[in-house]
Amino acid sequence: MKSPLLAFLVVLALTLTAPLHAATPATTAFVNVSVLPMDTERVLKNQTVVITGDRIVRLGDSGTTTIPADARKIDGTGKFLMPGLGEMHGHNPPLGSSPEYIRQIFFLFVANGVTTFRGMQGWPGQLELRDLVNSGAITGPTLYLAGPAFTGNGPAATRSPAAAEARVREQKAEGWDLLKVLPGLKRDVYDAMAKTADEVGIRFSGHVPADVGLVHAIERRQETVDHLDGTIEYLGAETAPVDAAKLAAMVKLLRDSGTLMVPTMPLWETIIGSADLAPMLAYPELRYMPRAEVERWKTGYERRLADPKFSAARARQIAANRKIVLKALADGGVTILFGTDAPQQFSVPGFSVVREMQANVAAGLTPYQVLQSATKNVGDYLKAKDTFGLVAPGHRADLLLLDANPLQAIGHIEQRAGVMLRGRWLPESELQAGLAQIAAAQAAPK
Repeated sequence: MKSPLLAFLVVLALTLTAPLHAATPATTAFVNVSVLPMDTERVLKNQTVVITGDRIVRLGDSGTTTIPADARKIDGTGKFLMPGLGEMHGHNPPLGSSPEYIRQIFFLFVANGVTTFRGMQGWPGQLELRDLVNSGAITGPTLYLAGPAFTGNGPAATRSPAAAEARVREQKAEGWDLLKVLPGLKRDVYDAMAKTADEVGIRFSGHVPADVGLVHAIERRQETVDHLDGTIEYLGAETAPVDAAKLAAMVKLLRDSGTLMVPTMPLWETIIGSADLAPMLAYPELRYMPRAEVERWKTGYERRLADPKFSAARARQIAANRKIVLKALADGGVTILFGTDAPQQFSVPGFSVVREMQANVAAGLTPYQVLQSATKNVGDYLKAKDTFGLVAPGHRADLLLLDANPLQAIGHIEQRAGVMLRGRWLPESELQAGLAQIAAAQAAPK
């Protein structure tokens, strides 16, 4: 049964968006545009890309590609068209959020080019919310959701092997896309979860519990390791430099197993206390978040640094070693999936994208490696769900139109001309108007 909140959301969303859907042409064509297909590191110049409904149907030279007479044409001269971005470790608005806040969070993602979103903390009502967003009733990226988490610090439903088995079967039957692992899970409970997940055909991702360890998580085929969890512990690199031989062995283990890695670099510097608070408090994107929430982030960070157990030297060592690990993983053929862990702790939805991308480049990845982690790799990971992640016929029409080439400088990802979301064109003027409304709402007296 849908909650009163979700029933209200249905009415609200349909009221707000029905005219937009009614006015959307069946076919749209980007003309004379440079295309970054993201299958390889290349740019196709002077292209026309034709979209019908929510699919790319044609890609070819602008001089020879046929455009339907009734198509809306978008001039791409001097611009660059690439696939929309994936956020592979995000969070839906928490339980009890207002309808307005829910709409704001999803819009912030889309306004920054995020068109695919993997939610990594399930709550009651999110499956209905997923349907609303994916249908277009609420403007938001296509959602793929993990169910309520498995954690030894949580409810009794995750504290015994039998309870974990029952929870896996329940979440599979309910229709969640994957299972979420949090810290604290004991090995026997983790193993029961993994065994049952294999039996019913659902995967699990997230943290590596201390009692499980990286090697055992790989052996049980944990699909993604988020936050590079367990890698620093495996290397024994919390207070010492990375051992090159251990690092090479770990990279080989992860590559050969096909384990996917989700780095979340800036967020983790906040978590461990190696980030500088003053610049974070100056982030211009904080104006899109509730002031009370930003104040909680500030207070929480100050409390973390004031903890007698906190060591600034240890935090800096871990942060430096994580950069070394990420570059070794990327260069060693381990598949990276892009994620920022927004919204939380100075990781503002959508705006966290450029900060994560810049951090990845600072760690030594090329712009192409970073962009591939947010496009092609995401499509490959979710290929059983849909076809997307490239600018290619048959792919979902999730597209990002830019005024500059992000392969030349990763910061160009911010220079948007517009976003196409499942075939719906949102020009930058419309995105900026939506952002201005959110900023005004957050600035209003409460």
